[in-house]
Amino acid sequence: MQKLANDAGLPYQTIARKVNRMMAKGKGLLESVRDIAGEHGLKGTKYRIDADKIVRESEKILREDYTQTLMISAVLGQMVEARGRERLPAPAFFAFIEMLSKIPDAPRDTKSETSTEIEDRTTRIIELMTTLVSVLCEWSEKGIVGVDENCPESLRDMAKVVFRKTKLLQGGLWTCISCGNIVNVKETRALMCATCDSSISRSDIHQRFDQMAGRNRTGYGRTTSEENDD
Repeated sequence: MQKLANDAGLPYQTIARKVNRMMAKGKGLLESVRDIAGEHGLKGTKYRIDADKIVRESEKILREDYTQTLMISAVLGQMVEARGRERLPAPAFFAFIEMLSKIPDAPRDTKSETSTEIEDRTTRIIELMTTLVSVLCEWSEKGIVGVDENCPESLRDMAKVVFRKTKLLQGGLWTCISCGNIVNVKETRALMCATCDSSISRSDIHQRFDQMAGRNRTGYGRTTSEENDD
């Protein structure tokens, strides 16, 4: 969008508002950008997003340091439960969970990041995840309706999981980020089912993260059926 704004000679905010309005009506991110480009006599196909590159950058951030990854996860967990402008869209959070479940364990406390550095990396992860789901999934006015036909083959499984979990949420169901069980969203606590929350509520934050998906990321929001799905 910044490149389009520069090429069209318009403020970034103007482009962003137009893209948001078009996406609210069901158009995809790239489709919206390319339509706006055409309106200004620009070649739409020059505006691309490399989804695989987004994943690589995200994985690099999450591999850097255990404590940093923990803090990013905590912030995103709070944001997905928030209301209003501070809320993180659930599909972006689902993509983050899938990515976190697949990366190798990050080194534990190998360096000391400042709060500003962690905040910057958290902001970057949010930008990356919201952009990623915008191009992996097909959208309508009511939200995600499937996997985008241009989704890279390497990321189709992630897109399928994001789609399924989003549809579950729209139906009032939530996949516990600890055990992977599907429960009524009204019965969840801290994004977990009541049983998982109760079992680790007295542990410290590091133990809590380890049990959810820190050092042993085998079940972080995934179910057996999803892992075996074609």
